[in-house]
Amino acid sequence: MPAPEDLAGLVEAVAPDAVELRRRLHSVPEPAHREVKTTNLVRAVLEGAGMTFHGRGSKTGGWVDIGPTPRVGFRADLDALPITEPADNTPRSGHEGWMHACGHDAHTAIAVGIGLALSRLDLERGVRIVFQPAEEANPGGAIELVSEGVIDDLKALLAFHVDPTLRVGRIGARPGPITGSADSLTIVVHGPGGHTSRPHRTVDLVDAASRVVTELPTAIRRSIDARTPIVTVFGSIRGGDAPNVIPTEVTIRGTVRSLDLEVWEALPGLIDKALGSILAISGAGYAVEYQQGIPPVVNDEQVVDVASTAISKELGPGSVVGTEQSMGGEDFSNYLSVTRGALLRLGAASGGGDLHSAGFQVNEAVIPVGIRAGVSALLGLISSFD
Repeated sequence: MPAPEDLAGLVEAVAPDAVELRRRLHSVPEPAHREVKTTNLVRAVLEGAGMTFHGRGSKTGGWVDIGPTPRVGFRADLDALPITEPADNTPRSGHEGWMHACGHDAHTAIAVGIGLALSRLDLERGVRIVFQPAEEANPGGAIELVSEGVIDDLKALLAFHVDPTLRVGRIGARPGPITGSADSLTIVVHGPGGHTSRPHRTVDLVDAASRVVTELPTAIRRSIDARTPIVTVFGSIRGGDAPNVIPTEVTIRGTVRSLDLEVWEALPGLIDKALGSILAISGAGYAVEYQQGIPPVVNDEQVVDVASTAISKELGPGSVVGTEQSMGGEDFSNYLSVTRGALLRLGAASGGGDLHSAGFQVNEAVIPVGIRAGVSALLGLISSFD
């Protein structure tokens, strides 16, 4: 591994190009699976530095290999969110109604910077830098890249996610579950309908649907180990048009999130059983559409330990800190069905808003820190998983 002063100098040399790339990426935010300009910008910088960018035909995203026989990898995500950016932001989105409000522009710029830095080293074992489309979609780009075999031969995979609550220079690390699963739930409750003056002659469908909203989260909670975190929240309930008409159908939509892989796998059956019990007394029928989105991200303990040790040596004592679990979903979890890996949090506090908000802003000082942390972690992983 290069000496700290050597790596610091290397990062200093490539960081300006990475920062400039982040600004260009921020100005062209694109939807999931349609990150064409984004992919082309990444390709241009990497190929301009002499690397071969492996595209995916008509699909967006791709990867580069640096050094012989890639053993470990780094993933960055490309897509943006359907959010209108404030007019006074600099740089600002040039695609009205779309914004990099989750830091994917910074992740991608850091990944390119890592590639530029590693390409200047004489590596005994190689690194694959993966540029993934559609992290915000369901299904997302990770499961596609897994099916295409992009990470089949990698011994370990690393990713960063900016954290606006953590100051620049700090890396948040946690072994085990770090983000939750993210599943979508649609329940259609149905009955014969009728007059609100005679609910005893029909099925009071709004009452039945209300019972689902209030009782289902508790029923799920009681079906699993009380020590296991789970969140069931409904974001939409629709049914009926007139105050004196009992409708024939009410649709309820929400999400279910867990940090436990076994619970995630069991949830569809648990929910169907609970709904049958809740609605039996009302006489209402129901149909369930349960879409298992992404499993929880469960960080590999050894990958976290190796990466944390390497980063601490590079950035100094106290640079790696513990971090909290989040119920937010991350499709990095799909890669972990194939290889071990870890998602680390990258301090990016800027005084801006939270992730997925129009007020979100990235502190660009995170980019050289991320490059330096990423290079040191990947070199450590190469040595440990040779």
